[in-house]
Amino acid sequence: MKKTVVKQASLKSLAASALQAWESETGWKAIRALQMLGSPDNLAMARRFAASKNAHKRALAMYIASQLRRERYSKVRGTQSDEYAVEETQALLLTGLKDPVTNVVTAAISGFCHRPHPSALPALLAFATHADADIRFQVAAALARYHEDASVKALLMLATDPDDDTRDWATFALGSMHEADTAEIRERLWQNHGDSNDSVSGEALAGLASRKDERVIAVLLERLDEDCMVFELEAAQMMAHPLLLA
Repeated sequence: MKKTVVKQASLKSLAASALQAWESETGWKAIRALQMLGSPDNLAMARRFAASKNAHKRALAMYIASQLRRERYSKVRGTQSDEYAVEETQALLLTGLKDPVTNVVTAAISGFCHRPHPSALPALLAFATHADADIRFQVAAALARYHEDASVKALLMLATDPDDDTRDWATFALGSMHEADTAEIRERLWQNHGDSNDSVSGEALAGLASRKDERVIAVLLERLDEDCMVFELEAAQMMAHPLLLA
């Protein structure tokens, strides 16, 4: 009985910290702690919050649901964690996609980066053209887990997004998370390898190298120097071409 009371108090304390310090490092730390406390009590709290009139509570419910896990310990491997209540949390995330508040929707979309569900795809595709850059970014991240043709088409569009982070993640999703190899994907990666954002450029280069696109060799011959980034090194390793040995 004592352990249950302590656990409930801990959940309440963490939830209070997350809500009071919303979007601060303290708040995110509390959210990450809640995500590792998979239990019937935590799931029940997330469900209550998901039905709250308070938008921050509804968003917190989505963040808890997105990565709810339960830790376990073994003498051989030490502390590990397993996904907890996957179907139940996916159901919560699906309700969050219909929320009228942008922050709640953003939190729900982020959950499908970790717990994809087929029923979420139509909504994710619709949100790909949303005016809010945070939503488009989360959509790009989530679509990395969906390999349908419609997902690839949306990522091709998001890889041209005016927001650097969205464009970066969409390029990463196309180049490294998706195995599809089409002329359209290669052309978008080739265009993005010249992007003004170093991360976008690097992700595009890595995606082309993973597809053994020989146009990468000339680019690497220019970029491989003492100031090159890890993207160029990884691309060179994937190409494994004799011209790059020196």
